[in-house]
Amino acid sequence: MAAILSNVTRKKELTPLTDERPIATLPFDCKYRLIDFPLSALSNAHVESVFMTFNEGETQSVFDHIGAGSEWGLDTFNSRYFMYIQQDFDRLKEKGLPYFNQHINFLRRSKAPYTVLIGSKFICNVDLNAVLKIHKLNGKVVTAVYKKVSSDSADAEDTIIRFNEEGHAIGKFKKDTENLQSKEALALSVFIVDTDWLIEFAQKMQAAGEIASLAHLLRTHLDEYDVNTYEYTGYMSNVMDIKSYYDANMAMLDSSNFTSLLYSSQPVLTKIKNEVPTYFANESSVVNSQLGSGCIIEGNVKDSLISRGSNIRKGATIENSLIFTSSEVKENAVLKFAIIDKNAVIENGVSVIGTAQKPVVIPKGAVVTEDVIEL
Repeated sequence: MAAILSNVTRKKELTPLTDERPIATLPFDCKYRLIDFPLSALSNAHVESVFMTFNEGETQSVFDHIGAGSEWGLDTFNSRYFMYIQQDFDRLKEKGLPYFNQHINFLRRSKAPYTVLIGSKFICNVDLNAVLKIHKLNGKVVTAVYKKVSSDSADAEDTIIRFNEEGHAIGKFKKDTENLQSKEALALSVFIVDTDWLIEFAQKMQAAGEIASLAHLLRTHLDEYDVNTYEYTGYMSNVMDIKSYYDANMAMLDSSNFTSLLYSSQPVLTKIKNEVPTYFANESSVVNSQLGSGCIIEGNVKDSLISRGSNIRKGATIENSLIFTSSEVKENAVLKFAIIDKNAVIENGVSVIGTAQKPVVIPKGAVVTEDVIEL
């Protein structure tokens, strides 16, 4: 298989966390990024040719995280990956020039009979080899991966799959779906398609002047084709806004969720960082929490996730919070239901307190000198 990995979804509901990074590089569970999940799925399926798209101005954190791609086997003799800017394709379209030529050339040169189209918004661990096996057996040109979820677990731009009387799958954006049911089949933005068919589809869409996103177009026109489906039954979180992102992280404190997602037969790979273990002072207290390496813990941590290289000073209290990389919570500070972004500092005695329904977000690099309380 070859792969097209789309990372162009933008959600204003995720600001300020996505002001300087794409959704794909949002931190997860102390050491991972959201893009680790699709990259690991591709790596576990031995996909060696990957075509990635990102938005303009959002690639710095991507290059920093992926590097040469060695953790996912993308730096071997036979493997290759490419990064493109979505707005470059949009500009070609505006000028009336062919805008899917790069995609088509990539697909032809990959010489792979099948192609995976995948995104980074859903946190899940899909076995693409199993999906490919079903795709081959069924003989249809498109196979869509879905999970049965409550209808409020999908946002307006997500695709709901329903089945007609003949058993054929029909996909509609949630915003266009009538009579939502308590349980819906949510498409996880994971598709396996016949490569020759995808090339023809890209040419057809280009000739019709459709938008310059194959992943979006496939979901838009899904109900026009006889689609095969594959039900994913493992752990899944849909990152739609701050609360859903917060809840997805906090769910990792449940050992069954943690094991199901991260320690199944399909390993989740991430950027390797060799550093000293976390130091716990004698006076520290840590209860039901996860911590990355390189931290210094002198205060009290409960029901929280602390990322690599963060410092929790004496007398500080952290509860139900997410602390991103290299942040510092100084003496006697109090954090409850908070998300502290990378390189932030919470000064001595300051309280940052939100609620489970609306966690307080402190932006990257901020220095908080006064209380932030939103109840």
